[in-house]
Amino acid sequence: MKWRIGEVTITKIVELEVTGAAVSSCRRRHPRRYCRIACACQPDFAMSVAASRMSIHALVVETPSRRIIVDTCLGMTKGPADRPEHLQTSFLADLAAAGYARETIDTVICTHLHVDHVGWNTMLVDGSWVRPFRMHAT
Repeated sequence: MKWRIGEVTITKIVELEVTGAAVSSCRRRHPRRYCRIACACQPDFAMSVAASRMSIHALVVETPSRRIIVDTCLGMTKGPADRPEHLQTSFLADLAAAGYARETIDTVICTHLHVDHVGWNTMLVDGSWVRPFRMHAT
């Protein structure tokens, strides 16, 4: 998905999308309100009242002078470097395929500090956690 607003381009890069049962405390506590919201979200964010879509994605905002990534998805599972179960997704390859190689990103914005918004702030390279994006202070 790509949007153009004046001289700014915004591109959505999906790391992970899941469709499944919509289980929430809102659904249990407020079933009528939940049904109205779920129905309004179809077909883009919900398949039905009982099945919702969840997208873990980043937004790349390209201005004439900056390449900004907003939220860095899940990234690699953090833990001991010798553990074989590190999460591996095609996110960085998908980012590059969209025309945004990680080396060309100069600003990272995290909307909040949940794991699905800060994951690619670091990546494992040769046993060390490093920053994948070329960040600078402004």
